[in-house]
Amino acid sequence: MNAPVIETPIRLSLTRSFEVPPERLFDAWLDESFGDWLGTEDVVCLSCEIDARVGGQWKTVHRIADGGMLEHGGVYKQISRPTTLAFTWSGGCAGPDITLVTIGFKAKGAGTEMTLTHEGFASPQDCDRHSGGWSASFDRLARYLAG
Repeated sequence: MNAPVIETPIRLSLTRSFEVPPERLFDAWLDESFGDWLGTEDVVCLSCEIDARVGGQWKTVHRIADGGMLEHGGVYKQISRPTTLAFTWSGGCAGPDITLVTIGFKAKGAGTEMTLTHEGFASPQDCDRHSGGWSASFDRLARYLAG
């Protein structure tokens, strides 16, 4: 998990607003509930391990609709509560490639504007798959925060 992020120009950036303060949104990314809202609607979290410190690792295991398993994991690179979070990402449909996720949190009124940048994709198709996965995760995250 400490391999370097591959350097490619292929990246995605998604921005979404949430009706919670930056601290609450930031903390949702470092809580073991991360595994519950991460992924598309058809995945179920079986385990989530979070070592929320720079250099600490995270890992999720999900069951997908066909009964198969998806594992994702990475290493925290930056934790600056409540403005910036960065971690490596590998596993799932990306296979062993190491990519980098950086999330910025900005207070907007009573809520937060969150921008996720995911970079280091090996192909445009891989980037597109992750765009759909992150968008679905944000929908689940909004429901989790509202509950």
